[in-house]
Amino acid sequence: MKKTYLFVTTILFFATIQCFSGNFVLKTFGETHGVWPDSLLAYQEKVKEKKDNSLKAQKDATSIYVEYIEMGKANNTFIKLPEYDVNFTKSTKITRFKNNFYQVVLKEIDKGNYTEINGELENLSDENSCITLRIIIPLQGNKWKWFSGLEKEYVMSKDSIYSDTKKISTMLPPDGAFNGQTLSDGGYGDSVGQGSMSFYPLGVVSVDNSGEGLGVDMTLPIVYRLSAKKNEGLIAEFDIATSPLTEKFPNRAFFKLSHFNFNSNWGMRAALKQYYSIYPESFKKRVTTEGIWLPFTPLRSIKNWKDFGFAFHELSWNSFDVKEGKSIPSIVSDKGTGVLSFQYTEPWDIQLPILRKNIPYDTLVSNRMVPQEHQQYLKNSATEDKNGLWQTRRLETPWFSSGWAVSITTNCNPDIEGFNRYQYVRQTEIAPALKMNVDGVYFDSMEWNWHYDLNYRIEQFKYTDYPLSFSKNVARPAIWNFVSEFEFMKKIADEMHSQGKLVMGNGHAWNPFAAANLDLFGAELSWYSTGDHGIEALDFKRAISSQKPIVFLLNEGLNDKAFTNFPFKGYEIYFEKLLAYGFFPSFFSTDASSDPYWMDAEKVENGRPFFKKYIPIIKQISAAGWEPVTDAVCDIDFVRIERFGERGELFFTIRNNGNKDASCTVTFDLKTLGISRDFKALEVLSGMPLKVKNDELNITVPTLRTQVIKIIR
Repeated sequence: MKKTYLFVTTILFFATIQCFSGNFVLKTFGETHGVWPDSLLAYQEKVKEKKDNSLKAQKDATSIYVEYIEMGKANNTFIKLPEYDVNFTKSTKITRFKNNFYQVVLKEIDKGNYTEINGELENLSDENSCITLRIIIPLQGNKWKWFSGLEKEYVMSKDSIYSDTKKISTMLPPDGAFNGQTLSDGGYGDSVGQGSMSFYPLGVVSVDNSGEGLGVDMTLPIVYRLSAKKNEGLIAEFDIATSPLTEKFPNRAFFKLSHFNFNSNWGMRAALKQYYSIYPESFKKRVTTEGIWLPFTPLRSIKNWKDFGFAFHELSWNSFDVKEGKSIPSIVSDKGTGVLSFQYTEPWDIQLPILRKNIPYDTLVSNRMVPQEHQQYLKNSATEDKNGLWQTRRLETPWFSSGWAVSITTNCNPDIEGFNRYQYVRQTEIAPALKMNVDGVYFDSMEWNWHYDLNYRIEQFKYTDYPLSFSKNVARPAIWNFVSEFEFMKKIADEMHSQGKLVMGNGHAWNPFAAANLDLFGAELSWYSTGDHGIEALDFKRAISSQKPIVFLLNEGLNDKAFTNFPFKGYEIYFEKLLAYGFFPSFFSTDASSDPYWMDAEKVENGRPFFKKYIPIIKQISAAGWEPVTDAVCDIDFVRIERFGERGELFFTIRNNGNKDASCTVTFDLKTLGISRDFKALEVLSGMPLKVKNDELNITVPTLRTQVIKIIR
């Protein structure tokens, strides 16, 4: 099934050939005979008329319109910002919307197969403002569908708004905090922006069977929502604030969007394919090594470690391994093994161990409690809550002998003047590892306690590269702390990529923006909670990574009888769930600290046969590359198909998510896949050949199991 935009591009290509040929004939005939034949002159006039009509249609087309709500004002409804003027260049439409208070400038740039929309909001006064800005792209039609995630679609009804969002608020610390008598005093639990954010970076609909998509640029972190309303159109909302103190863009905020078409027959999957082509750098696969994640444990301490398929080693520059009877740094020891080493860092906060849980705030943040090595950068980089106090959470920390710590959120923006958190981490963690030629840098806990904090420290506003946000509970400009994380990650990622090195992140949940910087990422899972490894979560991780590797660690539950009692069925369940997506399973520790899996010889031996069976297959399909459009369909709804490979090796994973065994028929689009009708198929896990008839494959998949089909062309 061809994409609509490819079909259009093909027509334009042939039209260009015809125009070029026509001009060539005109010139040759005219030069030869000194005359212009009437038929060719008429053709030339038609071409000109067509261009003129196209420009007129562009000017007459229904325009984007802009609305806003200003926080802290009595009027709590959207206000339409009037269109002030419109200008056209060869490929750009520039529209200015303006009233007495705000101006928005939209630049719509024709990029061929999509339209880039760059927008800037300007506060015309010299005061703070907190605004939800709404950009609406009108669409008209009778039959509307909203595509949700990789598989779901909803027939849209009139007057309902369709979106996919998560609640977003500053994280409530389960063990309390020190900055305030109550958690709300310190701003914990306050909404970020309006309190919700889209997690897929694109919103897509079908209008009368035509696919229409709207996407954000993942290199610009901003609190946003994408939605659609029947007979109104695609909608983008941004929760942004302006301040005269943002020196890089005073009294302004900005955003970027793309508007594109896609083949609605494949829904979100075809939209993703187009979205990846619009932002190739955000989805570029730099990793050439495939395999699993090893946290901290020295590689060579694991008996016959090659059996497990290790590829990415999380460690510290001052950790050691034993090679040929000598203790040497783990980074050095890993060289030549095919396992990449990543220097650990968690710069988003500083954790200081405490001996008792109740300490007065003033005592806690004093020079008596804060070690001297942290005092200077905290003075410059600590974040502040809405009352001007440092954000100081109480954490239960098994990695400290005291068991407890204070976590002080830090703004790790590299641009902060003076000695800052970025410089401290760069000097004490990253630089020593780079001297040993580490393969990359690892960012821990990207979405844990601090990523949604709102930082009201106004003297830090001037350093931000990205728009401010707010909380509707407070209605004051603030730095969304994830933006500061993003600035740190981007700085390090750009440096690593310039040296041919990589960056890895842990704790990836629902925030799409980190993926723009990371080369591989994953998360720590609980066996007892499917929220972080249910279908919705895994679909999102696959979509946001494109073909980048995704790696996981199972923590809570690794001592469950499913993993400790023969026949160790937990391994089969866990591994095949991730196999369906081409993701890599591994283990760490029940409390992310003590008694790690890879230092327990009995656990390692129990798991060895499963790693030897599954990891080589996951390596194959991951290397082939996930493709969002499968070009294969199954006749049973609860059986999922994912495709890996395009023109080289071709694999399909068939996953039964139902509660009963499924005998199903898989039908392939042979022409699009480049497969002849006499192709053969092999079930890779069993090694058994499968019967193929015409373009169909009949297969039985047990409940909650995965099979891997290799197509032999």
